[in-house]
Amino acid sequence: MKAWVWKGVDRIELETNYPDPVAKPGWVVLKVRAAGVCSTDVSIIRGRFGAWNPPGVLCHEICGEVAELGPGAKGVKVGDRVVVETSVGCGICVKCRTGNKHLCAEAGEIGFPPFEGGYAEYVAVPDNCCRKMPSVMTDEQGAILEASICPFGAIYRNPPPLGATVLVQGVGVAGLSFIQAVKCHGAGKVIAAGRNLSRLDNARRFGADIVVNTKEQDLDAIVRAETDGRGVDLSIDAAGAAVTFANALRLCAAGGVVNLYGLPAAGTKIEIPTDEVIFRQLTIRGGTNNELAWVPLMDLIARGQFNNADMVTHRFGFEELPTAIDLVDRHPDGLIKAVVNLNN
Repeated sequence: MKAWVWKGVDRIELETNYPDPVAKPGWVVLKVRAAGVCSTDVSIIRGRFGAWNPPGVLCHEICGEVAELGPGAKGVKVGDRVVVETSVGCGICVKCRTGNKHLCAEAGEIGFPPFEGGYAEYVAVPDNCCRKMPSVMTDEQGAILEASICPFGAIYRNPPPLGATVLVQGVGVAGLSFIQAVKCHGAGKVIAAGRNLSRLDNARRFGADIVVNTKEQDLDAIVRAETDGRGVDLSIDAAGAAVTFANALRLCAAGGVVNLYGLPAAGTKIEIPTDEVIFRQLTIRGGTNNELAWVPLMDLIARGQFNNADMVTHRFGFEELPTAIDLVDRHPDGLIKAVVNLNN
């Protein structure tokens, strides 16, 4: 089969005779229909992130069609169109048995070595990683679902109080997903904060009630005015900078929740004001995957209550992957998500 193989820093090469994946017991082989290009993949290729060793096929944002069933594989049939829930666990520990296989001590992830990913014509995945797609969802929507599942999954696991006021800092794809996720779970008012005018426009388009350009506006004053001085009930840091972390805690109401998602750059020092956390009874949460949230999110998309279709802003053919990677690395205004289509 054809596959784009990561071979080292800034080295990704198209091989036309790469070994076909094998449908092991309990696994299935998918024909990849579309693949989302994640900034994590770009950082790995550029040598900025990860401790994995090449070679390997990257990509953890995958929509595919079941092509082959391994012995004992269940839950899907040949021809089913699925998205890939990427966490691979041992299957027997407490974390795996309670919907938290991404926390399994032996956990890995499709698209990260040693597990091959979706920048190929075919990929093998465990049957319990397949989530059948509603017919109204496109391949592209399926391919980028993973980009929204961590933010949505964090809110699905711990929803805000009905009518809550929520602050979302960072208005990339994660921030846009958080904005919609809290709205779907009953938030009353969402304040989105960022520094890029194009992305702030996106935040408004995807449901933010108030947008704040922190380069020109006083975020503290606006939050205090919108909450009668209390602060927000849920404060989400989807940016991962020292200043956004400090803002998230300072602008959270007493007894409120701070949700951390954005990853700080290497070497960033984050100071935690312990006395403030204790005396104001703040709850700080982190969140990554949530395997129980994929189907509910697809149901919301199918009903038109969560918009991920408009997140796809750039499209590429399979052999244009290097161009897509360069685009995501540059991240120009107008880019939300790039998708590589294989089903054409």
